[in-house]
Amino acid sequence: MSNQETETSTSVVSMIMHPSRGLANWYVCIGMLGIFLAVLNILGLVHPTYHLSWGGLFTFEATNAAFELKSDSIDVVLSDIVFIGLCTALLTMGFRTIGSFDDGVGGWFTALFVNDTWPALVDPDIGGWSKLMSAWCLLLGLVFYLYYGVMHTGWIDIGVYSVSVALIAFGFALKMAADAPEGEDNLD
Repeated sequence: MSNQETETSTSVVSMIMHPSRGLANWYVCIGMLGIFLAVLNILGLVHPTYHLSWGGLFTFEATNAAFELKSDSIDVVLSDIVFIGLCTALLTMGFRTIGSFDDGVGGWFTALFVNDTWPALVDPDIGGWSKLMSAWCLLLGLVFYLYYGVMHTGWIDIGVYSVSVALIAFGFALKMAADAPEGEDNLD
């Protein structure tokens, strides 16, 4: 192996283990969602009729069945423990990076609720119509996922993910478009 290949693999591992602030945000969000879904799975609340096997799901049922009939009691299997461990590792790496900045983890939590996106829900003068639509798409995507999960025990339903992810992704895209600086050149 050459030095260049070794440095590249080391930098990739370093990038994964010490993420940037943007990647750390994703680590934290995915880790929190994973732990939330794992706890719901253990309690039997992730799906109306099935208990999910994370090992079977992630290996496309090569190791075992992804869905088993749900029992009436709390059901903890090895794949739940492994999945919670992986999500906790993501959460730890994300919070370690976020904590290394000046505002820290407390500032990160505050920024989720106190920012320039949510006031734009009611006032297009704050960031324009793009920011207003961005805020509504983000809010509707999150509310739809939470509502459907609570009302129909459909936390892992693919259709719910499709609608939620489309709304949330469109909201992020509109937010980035609204936050982009104005260009200097005219295309006229």
